Amino acid sequence: MRSRRPRSGARRIVARFCSYSQRDIVRTVAELHVAGTGSFALELVEYARAAGHDVVALVELVDPGRAGGEAHGLPIVRPDAEPGTAAVGLGGDRLALWSLLAEHGWRAGRVVHPTAVVSPSAVLGDGVVLGPGAVVGAAAELGAHSLVSRGALVGHHAVIGPGAVLNPGANVAGNSAISEGATIGMGAAVLNGVKVGAGAVVAAGAVVVRDVEPATRVQGVPARLFTRA
Repeated sequence: MRSRRPRSGARRIVARFCSYSQRDIVRTVAELHVAGTGSFALELVEYARAAGHDVVALVELVDPGRAGGEAHGLPIVRPDAEPGTAAVGLGGDRLALWSLLAEHGWRAGRVVHPTAVVSPSAVLGDGVVLGPGAVVGAAAELGAHSLVSRGALVGHHAVIGPGAVLNPGANVAGNSAISEGATIGMGAAVLNGVKVGAGAVVAAGAVVVRDVEPATRVQGVPARLFTRA
């Protein structure tokens, strides 16, 4: 049976893609900064080092008073320091956080853990982060600064929008579309061909069998509307 491509409207949610071959997976940036100083920043530091990056510093985006100090054995710098290459390693609106770096001339670096499996036909945007055991299927597209956490699965021809977050163990089936800034909770499943709207939140463990409106929260099995943003 032929695979169904996502609806044309769904494909417009993706921006700033680039080709991502198997050769790219082993190519690393000489020096990388991680934006953030908290617990997820430490995780991202470890992912990056496992992938061969030289992590040189953390960038503080929330509390300027922490600049000049140290966390996780790394110096903390301000976003207006000499710009280099960085990846977002803190929670919140990943696109808004990146904009705080972009305005100072920082470049986006991808972090792909060596145990992640990425199809040669997949395309990954600037600043994408793939955690340990993540799987990205054939012809899937991941938007700029999206996060696919440890053990999360992205099916064939799925479209993950810019800044979207797939938490650990999330399963996005083939031909699905996760729009910009949406969040898929731990262990949640989005079934084949379903679209999750921009800024929507799918609760942990939910099973999404129909489209989710933008800026809403759904939960349960099957997932139903819980609240609007």
